[in-house]
Amino acid sequence: MSDMAYIVRDLQRRLANMIKRGRVHSVDFTMSPPRVRVEYDRQAVTGWLPWMGGRASSSKTQWEPLDIGEQVIILSESGDLSAGVVMPSIPDAQSPVPSTSPDEHVSRYEDGTTLTYNRKEHTLTVDVHGDMRFYAKGNVTGHIEGNADFHTEGNVTAQIDGTADVTVAKATTVKTDATLSVEALQDLTIKTGANLMLDSSGNVEIKAVGNVKVTGSRVDLN
Repeated sequence: MSDMAYIVRDLQRRLANMIKRGRVHSVDFTMSPPRVRVEYDRQAVTGWLPWMGGRASSSKTQWEPLDIGEQVIILSESGDLSAGVVMPSIPDAQSPVPSTSPDEHVSRYEDGTTLTYNRKEHTLTVDVHGDMRFYAKGNVTGHIEGNADFHTEGNVTAQIDGTADVTVAKATTVKTDATLSVEALQDLTIKTGANLMLDSSGNVEIKAVGNVKVTGSRVDLN
């Protein structure tokens, strides 16, 4: 083979290898950063290659591991696959898109947990198929211009190491279909600027280890 023919064939090979489509063959998470091998043809697998993330800098880092079988693209500016990088990801029948709506941005995970934002309806929906944890080192401030509706089929436990202040501008109702208990290890103060009414269809029991004092301009006991 002449030198010119060799050069032409090498250029053709490099051009063909600049962009390759394949599937993730294996992933090594022990490397830093983790790398993948990609099967781009029958029994043709690359070496360990890095893959692209959304961002990788000191100000912002995104991490989303690739799965075996995921369809990807190998980019190699020199046509040398050993120096390529992997760009995820191409949806297909094996890994379909979680939505086909033009108005939705959806992130869906293997267990079914889904984060959906509908830009037309301006709604954010979080469907978690497991536990949810929220941690903040600083303050947490929440402001809701509309109504807030919380429903749980299990128990609710709130632990506050400091003080708790609850201010309600309008009428407030606390309702339970079972027993309601209020327990304080120290003083318990109930203060109202208007009337205070206790209405019970059953018995009302006040029990104190110490004294009980009722003070008013007039006290009626029936």
